[in-house]
Amino acid sequence: MLKDADVKKKIELTVTGIGVVIFIFLIISYAQKSGHKKIISKINAYPASTMAMTGSLESKESWDKIKWGKDPFLMDASSLKGHQGMAGLVLNGIVSDRENPYAIINNDVVKLGDKVNDMTVIEINEKSVILEQDGQKHTLELNTY
Repeated sequence: MLKDADVKKKIELTVTGIGVVIFIFLIISYAQKSGHKKIISKINAYPASTMAMTGSLESKESWDKIKWGKDPFLMDASSLKGHQGMAGLVLNGIVSDRENPYAIINNDVVKLGDKVNDMTVIEINEKSVILEQDGQKHTLELNTY
């Protein structure tokens, strides 16, 4: 009985394999007969994306050399009002954790005691970070939208 089950599995696998080969052969022969040999170029595949570029795709330059426009998802911290703190510091975010709070200042992750532009991080709250330099305390506020 065990032999019969093994033989049945082998027959099923063989028939399935032959079916897959025939299917692939049919697809290839159909594509050759109907003229579907045209390969879609990157230029034709993405016509709308060319509007965001400053370069031109009409020349045969590589996609790596194209100059793209500004990334709409990247916020320029210097242009945001209310984000810029003292000495060009920007508070990008805060990770609230009672034991180990972290802040993201100028896209760098800092914790209590770390130095940022010669200032020491002395306190991280839910919506602000307090820095100290030469005995003076400076507060960076998190801009909420």
